[in-house]
Parts: sequence; structure tokens; C-alpha cells
Amino acid sequence: MPAVAIAAASAIPPRTRRPGAYVLYTAVVLAAGIVALLGAALLGEEHAWAGDGLFWTLAGMCLLGELLPVRLARGQWFDEITVSTAFAFAVLLAFGPLPAMVLYATASLVADGAARLAPVKVVFNASQYIVSIGAAAVVLHALTGTTAAPAVDGAIPAIALAGAALFAVNHVLAGVGAAILTRRPLGPYLRGDLGFHVWTSGFQLALAPVIVACAEVDSLLVPLLFLPVLAIFFGGRQAVINHHRALHDNLTNLPNRELFYGRLEELIEGSGGDAGRFAVLLADLDDFKAVNDSLGHHLGDELLRCVGRRLEEVAPTEAMVARLGGDEFAILLPGADAAAGMDVAHRILERLEQPVEVESFSLDVRASIGVAAYPGHGRDRHALLKHADLALYRAKDTRTRCECYSGHDESEGFDRLALAAELRRGIERDELVLHYQPKLALGADHADGVEALVRWQHPQLGLIGPDGFIPLAEQSNLIKPLTKWVLRAALAQCRAWRDGGLDLRVAVNLSTRSLLDRGLPAQIQELLAEQDLPAGALQVEVTETKIVADFGRARDVLQQLRSIGVRVAIDDFGTGYSSLAQLQQLPADEIKVDKSFVIDMETNSNNAAIVRSTIGLGRNLALDVTAEGVETSEARDRLVELGCDYAQGFFLGRPTPPEACERTIRAHAASRRFTPSGFWDLPDAQLTTARVAS
Repeated sequence: MPAVAIAAASAIPPRTRRPGAYVLYTAVVLAAGIVALLGAALLGEEHAWAGDGLFWTLAGMCLLGELLPVRLARGQWFDEITVSTAFAFAVLLAFGPLPAMVLYATASLVADGAARLAPVKVVFNASQYIVSIGAAAVVLHALTGTTAAPAVDGAIPAIALAGAALFAVNHVLAGVGAAILTRRPLGPYLRGDLGFHVWTSGFQLALAPVIVACAEVDSLLVPLLFLPVLAIFFGGRQAVINHHRALHDNLTNLPNRELFYGRLEELIEGSGGDAGRFAVLLADLDDFKAVNDSLGHHLGDELLRCVGRRLEEVAPTEAMVARLGGDEFAILLPGADAAAGMDVAHRILERLEQPVEVESFSLDVRASIGVAAYPGHGRDRHALLKHADLALYRAKDTRTRCECYSGHDESEGFDRLALAAELRRGIERDELVLHYQPKLALGADHADGVEALVRWQHPQLGLIGPDGFIPLAEQSNLIKPLTKWVLRAALAQCRAWRDGGLDLRVAVNLSTRSLLDRGLPAQIQELLAEQDLPAGALQVEVTETKIVADFGRARDVLQQLRSIGVRVAIDDFGTGYSSLAQLQQLPADEIKVDKSFVIDMETNSNNAAIVRSTIGLGRNLALDVTAEGVETSEARDRLVELGCDYAQGFFLGRPTPPEACERTIRAHAASRRFTPSGFWDLPDAQLTTARVAS
């Protein structure tokens, strides 16, 4: 008979232990067991059993029944059902209560010792079995006048009632112990399990009179009755394995989304309104794709396993740690409020900060965590998970790494959803506009170009810069239609300029999502054909940090673009962490020095050295170099001296609509001249006039 239902591996339902109460209860059951043993020894009848082969056969099967419990899946958890009860009951019917008690208790002690249960549980289980056998013996004696070997053919009703007494006492004793450990109400706990145990543990007691009847015919028939039990054992074990696989992540062996959701619903149903509380944590690894794409999926999988182990190490014992999918994990903290949830989140982040050794690599792991607590942040599963996700988004957006939900998150989340819907309509209604910033050649052997920068002319909010909606487009799967719109509009303007005699190359920035779109090269080819433009009329710009985050896939897409003739530039060079080895592998035509180095190069010797070294690096790798952030004539002149190819910045021209940008470029082209060395020589007064004209 089962003592309590137990949970599947790594998904143990949380318990609020009361060891003092449970130990006291165990002492009471032990005392009752001692009284039952003494009563059986003094008053019970028994047949000679020590030298009886049938007894030892039943004893062996009873012990095997304890050592080989049948595990049956029940929803999210499973129960252990021992089949030893039927053989112990058969010993009661054939030999009397004392040998049955001694046998049942001994088998329990051996099995629990092998399982290394706590001593208090070992004592409790043995005692409850003795008391249960004693109850059956009392009923049997009351109805038949004997407790040893009643005539089976004439005592079936009495045997059935004795078996019912054994089942009822065992079920109640085990249920009370489980209710004490879990702080659950006794009545609902017993009623909830009663039907299941009647159909499993209860009905197996019907085997006892069959065993005795078979023994009366031929004792060799008795061992054959154990074969169906073995079949049930192996079938149940496989069922539990299948059940475990269905509710656990194959990679990390953590509970999966289904098991996590089920446990969350269970906590909500059993919380009793405001009386219960718990916290939900959603954790997401930062830049996990960089590991998969640069080091391979097998190392990414090993990293996820390590993260799962670390989460389990840090999480309290009563917590459930689950992998929801990809690099997203969830932690359920019974009994925790928002403050306790934040405390656990900070400890998790601290543990994850320690480098992870995967094969020969030492990986730095960073994560972001969002926290929501029941009942203050939601009273159902959907609200809690939504609010934890909003907190996670804020943690990523603000780079605080850990945030707890607040009502402000809800309003921001609603604003983002509303704005995303408006952006979708804005793309369809051509509310987007492109401004262009000149990129002027510093040498006679280079042609001028422009960089296209998208703006959103919102009907109510006015002109919104790219920082106000590009991140939203990436998060709401609008980046693909947005990128297509920008490419089409930029190439159409390039065609118009060329038709007007202005031979310009137009540059378009690619987001991370676009950079990983393997269909992008084909789409660009189609758009170039629409405008009858050569591939060299377009340059795509990607930031160094985006390339490093997804180096493998970025390289493949950029290689395809360059193979069709599209130029590739690495933007904001110097702000990422790409190595020279990676730079050599990239199919790039140009590097753009980040403006943070250029803007104060006249007063900051370190930045001046970086700019000088980057220009030299580009020359050695046969790459064009563009300096961003040129805001003074002195900076421009210094770049000319260093041999920089292009300059871009407010001193040369701000981002403006296409007509104004065209006037700026034509003014520069008309007024500048080149020195014999090939460098640009444009008087400052003429530059100022050109900017004012634009």
C-alpha cells in the first residue's frame, strides 16, 4: 500500500514541513503498532509457520512486492503502489496475525532501508502496516471467531470486510501523515485519493483469498500468481518513463512548459485567495544565439544544461525550475512574495555571472529576469506570466537585468502593442519617410554617397526617429516589411538621382533580424531589378556588435550580398568585440570608424591613435574607411592627412529630405577641389555656404 503520492523526478510538489508534528504522530502510530504486536502475541491464534514452505514463499513475494513498487502516472505526478499487501494479507489468512505483522513490517524495513528513507519515515511505515494488519485481524475474528486460516470457501464476506478494514486503516494513517507534512486539509486529501487507491491498492487485496485457495490445491501454484504482478511492474515502469518524458525537457531534464503550467494552476487553485502567495520568475539568456552560431549548437546545448543545473542549485528546495523552450527558463517559488522573488533572482544572476567551462571554452553567461507575485500581480496563470514577461522586457530594455512587475509595465506594454499596430498600418500607408546624410569623398578617386535614415511621420505624434520604433519593429516581427520598405524607397531615390545626373551610392542600415534573414539577398536582387540599378549602387551597413552576436549566419548572408555586387560596410567599428581574425573572414568592403572616437580626436590622444590605427588597418586589409562624427574643419583636415577615404558628420551635412541632401552634395561637388596629392581642399567659407543652402 502507498504511504503518499510522490512526484516525478525533479518536480517534487513543495511541502511546508512540520517535523515536530509529524514525529509526534509517528510516535503515536508506533505505540499503536506495539500494542497490536503485543495483542497478536498474547491473544492471537496462529498456525505453525516457521517450517512451512508456503510461508517462506509468501514472505519472498511480499519482500519483492515492497522492493518493486509499481509506479502509476497521475496527471503531473505519479503514485507508488506496492503489491506486497496482498501477500501479507494472505499470510494473515493462512498463519495468523503475528507472522503477518512481523513479515509485513520486516519487508517494509528492508525496502525503506534500501531506499534510504529518513528514519522517522521508516518507523512510521512499518508501524502503520502492523496496525493495518491488526485491524484486519480484529474484523476477521469478530466475524469468524478465528484469526488463523478460516475456511476460505465459507468466509468470503468476512475476508472481504477484513481486507476493507486493512485498506481503510492504512489509507487513513498514511493520509494523516501526508496532510501533516503538506499542511493540507485532511478530509479533501483523503477523499481526493480514495477512488484511485480503491481501484489499485484496494482491489489487489482480492488476490489474498485466491492465493490461499491455490495453496490448498497445490502450493506450487502460488509463485505463478506473482508473474502478472511482474508484468504490471514492468508496464508501470515504462509508463512512468513515458510520462516523465512527456513532462520534462529532453535536453536539461527540467520540467517543461506543460508541467510548469500545471503546477502553477495547482498553486493558484490551492492558494485560498489572498491567504496563499507565490512568485513566478522568467529568465532569459542574453545573446545566446551568439554561442550557437559562433561555437555550434552542441556547445549551446551544453551551456543550457549548465544553466539549468545552476538554477536548481540556487533555487530553494521547494521551488520548481523549468525550461519553457529555447533559452527561456521559469522558476516557481511557493510561499514567496515579490521581495523574496527578487532576492532569489539576484542570487541567480550572481551565480550565472561565474564563467561556464564548456569543453575548451570559458563562456560568460548573462541573463535577464522578470518577477511577478501572486496575488498582487495577477490571480490567474495568464496574468502572472504576462506580467512577469513585461518585467523581463523592462529588465532587458533598461539593462538592469532584474525587474519586478509594476503597473507602469502594463501601461508601457499596452502602449507598445498599440504602437506596433499603428506601425504596421503606417508601413502599409507609406507614413515612413527617408532622410539622407551625405557621405563625402576625401579623395579624387572616390565618389560621394549618402546614408538613408528612416523616420516615421506619425499622424498624431509627429516625426519619430528610428530609436522610437526600430526596436519595436524588431520585437513585433515588423522588421522584415519595414526593411523592404526602406530598401525599395532608397533604391527608388537612387534611381531618381542617377536619372538627374547625380551618380550616388545609397547606404541602408540592416538590423540584427534582417542580417539573419537568408531570403534577404534574393529580395535585394529583386528590388535592384525593379529600379534597373547595378548592385554596386547599394551598400548595406551592419554594426560590429550585431556581427559578433551572430557571426556565422551574418557572414553567410553578407557573403551572398557581396557575391551579387552589393557593397558591405561595418558600422560603428571599434565599439564591438570582433577579433582581427573575424574581421579578415568577413566579406566587407568598408569600415566606418565610430563617431565616439572621431568627435574629440583633436583633444583626446587615445581616440586620435584609435582613428589613425583603424585607417591604417583598413588600408592594409584593402578596405575603404569612413569617419563618422566629423563636426569641425580641423577634424576633416586631420582625416585627409591620415588618408581616410570618406567623412560623414554634421559639419558636412545633417540628415535631411532628399531634395535638401541633393543641394548639399551638388554644392560640395561644385566648390571643392583636390590638391596634387589627391586630397580634398575646400575653404571653410564655401563649406558654410553649402550647409546654409541645404
